[in-house]
Amino acid sequence: MNKLKALWKYPTSTFEQILQEKISWLKTSLFFGCNGVILIYYMMKAEGYVNVETFATTMATIITMLSIGMIYGILANFFIGYSIKVTGKLFNAKNDLKQIYNVLSWASFPQSIAVYILIISILMVRIITTNESVTLKLTLSILIIVFMIVLSIISVWHLILVIKGLKVAQGLNSRDTILNYISGALIFGVINYFLIKPYLYG
Repeated sequence: MNKLKALWKYPTSTFEQILQEKISWLKTSLFFGCNGVILIYYMMKAEGYVNVETFATTMATIITMLSIGMIYGILANFFIGYSIKVTGKLFNAKNDLKQIYNVLSWASFPQSIAVYILIISILMVRIITTNESVTLKLTLSILIIVFMIVLSIISVWHLILVIKGLKVAQGLNSRDTILNYISGALIFGVINYFLIKPYLYG
């Protein structure tokens, strides 16, 4: 939690410290996975796969979101990191792949909190659909709205951390860092759309 606070208050100096430390592949995979869980949730929601009609379907939704999300997040972020390394050559960036992965993983640290919020939100939606108490429904509905706002803030924070971290890791200015990240993300986006998306959406 101390590192989370530091990333909020002093992101640049915190990344400078992080990049002096040895990368933890376990934490990297975990944070990458959490990032993927968020994305898979929104994909499932868009396609109507978030089912809270019964307790069984609610748990199935959560388990599916977590299992597919973790696998997808790990694979996707490792690929995005490599893409950023490749496009970094265009900007004469420092291209230490481990450093890039380290930045992307710690930038995804806040997403681990978002995963808990999503699970709680899904469970609250289940309660809303089954409970007859108007007061409880209203209270939970307000909480869900608050949670969605928090998730939006976390998403923006995640993006800011990615840019600030890559700027430190690759030694680029803000403009080139943003362009390099967008270029790498676009490469992944194209591959994701044509190869991965059809399987996720059935």
